[in-house]
Amino acid sequence: MKTWFAAFLWWASIAVCVADQSDVPVPATAQQRAARPRQAAPAAPASSRAAPTADTPKFTTEAKWILAGYNNNEIVFTIIVTSQDPRIIRCTTEMQGYYLDNGEKQSIADRQVTTVLPNEPTQVGNWMDMDQKSGATYQVHCKPA
Repeated sequence: MKTWFAAFLWWASIAVCVADQSDVPVPATAQQRAARPRQAAPAAPASSRAAPTADTPKFTTEAKWILAGYNNNEIVFTIIVTSQDPRIIRCTTEMQGYYLDNGEKQSIADRQVTTVLPNEPTQVGNWMDMDQKSGATYQVHCKPA
């Protein structure tokens, strides 16, 4: 094999490895977060909810307001689900609340799907720049995976 060709293959493999890092998350700015499409999820009436069955997984939820960022000046709303079921479960989390965009209050609604392992607290959502004074509501629905 010629030396120049071997060098080319080596550099090409480095380029592929660097290009493959595209799945590394990049933090979004407030302007990028505000530009994301938002759609409110309709709430199901209380009368249409099914009664728990033997197949319904058992789990607990906890919502927290935390401070983050370099100067602890970013308010983050996070939801944690802990499965008390021996099976792996898949949870759909729906959240509604408000965030601040340049001092202006905007509504937000989001849905996340997360796999939760037994007896392991799992963060199912993390929302930044939320308006803590306005509060937030959420619903978590889980089923066996």
